[in-house]
Amino acid sequence: MISKPEPAKEAYVWIWLPDKTDPVVAGRIEADGDQYVFNYGKSYLGRSDRMPIYLPELPLEAGAITPEEGLSMVGALRDGLSDAWGRRVIINQITGYRGKVAQEVEFDELTYMLASGSDRIGALDFQASATNHVPRSVNVASLEELMASADRVEKGVPLTPELDQALCHGSSIGGARPKATIQDGERKYIAKFSSISDTYAIVKAEFLAMRLAKLAGLSVAPVRLVRASGKDVILIERFDRERKDENWTRRAVVSALTIFGLDEMIARYASYEDLAEAVRHRFTDPEATLRELFGRNCAISNTCL
Repeated sequence: MISKPEPAKEAYVWIWLPDKTDPVVAGRIEADGDQYVFNYGKSYLGRSDRMPIYLPELPLEAGAITPEEGLSMVGALRDGLSDAWGRRVIINQITGYRGKVAQEVEFDELTYMLASGSDRIGALDFQASATNHVPRSVNVASLEELMASADRVEKGVPLTPELDQALCHGSSIGGARPKATIQDGERKYIAKFSSISDTYAIVKAEFLAMRLAKLAGLSVAPVRLVRASGKDVILIERFDRERKDENWTRRAVVSALTIFGLDEMIARYASYEDLAEAVRHRFTDPEATLRELFGRNCAISNTCL
C-alpha cells in the first residue's frame, strides 16, 4: 500500500511584474472537482501597475476564472508545473520511494506546484501563503554533485537531504530529461545532464544544434558544453532572467500549447502552420518571430510544443 500526502487544496500565485525584483501575490488557484479555478486577489486588482497574467485566458477581472473545456487548468498556470523529470524528483523527495514503486505514485497538481523550485521558467511562483513569499531554492551543489544526484534519481536511489534540495531547485523546469538550474556569477543557466538511458550523445547533439543555429544567424541562447563526473553537461543561458543590481528580474513566458489552448494529451492536433497563424495575428514583430520559429524548430525536426 503506497501512502501519499493529503492533496493540496489551494496555492497562491505570485508574479514578478516587469522590471521588478520582488514578487507580489496575484491571486489564488484552488481545486474544484476535476478542475482548478483561479481568482485574482483584490489587492492585485487594486494595483496601478497590475497586468493580466496572460490574455485571453486570465483577464483582469474579479471572480472565479475556470479553464476552457477540455482543460483542467488554464494554460498560463499549467506552464509553471513540473514536467516528467521534475515530478520524479518531487516524488523521490516527498516519499523516498524508488524504482517501480515510485512509478506508481502520482500527486495532485497543487502538490507539485508547492513542492517544486521557485526559480521556475517565467515570472510566476506558487506559494502556500498570500502574505509571505518563501523561495524554495538553494544553490549549494557543484555540477558533479548534481550529476551524481540525477543518476541516483534515475536509478531509484534516495538522495541525501543536501542533494535532494539542490536537485529540487530544477524540479520546476519543463521537459523529461535530468536537469537543474544553476547560477554562475552574473548568469543563470539550465543544466541538462546526460541520462543513464541515453543511446547516443544527446547532450552533445543539442549543444551542436544550438551552436549551428547561432552560426546560421538565429537568435538562440548562449550555450556551454562542460564535463561533470565524466559525462557531458550542456549549460543553456536563461532568457527569462536579467540581472538587476544584486537581484534578478523575470520575463513572463507561455508555451505554444497555451497559445493554442490545448492540453498535452491532444498536442498532436497542433501544427507549426497553426502557430505561425497565431504569430501573425498576435505578436508584435511577426516577421522576425516566424523566422526564428521555423529556423529553430523545423530545420532540426523539433516537434515539441
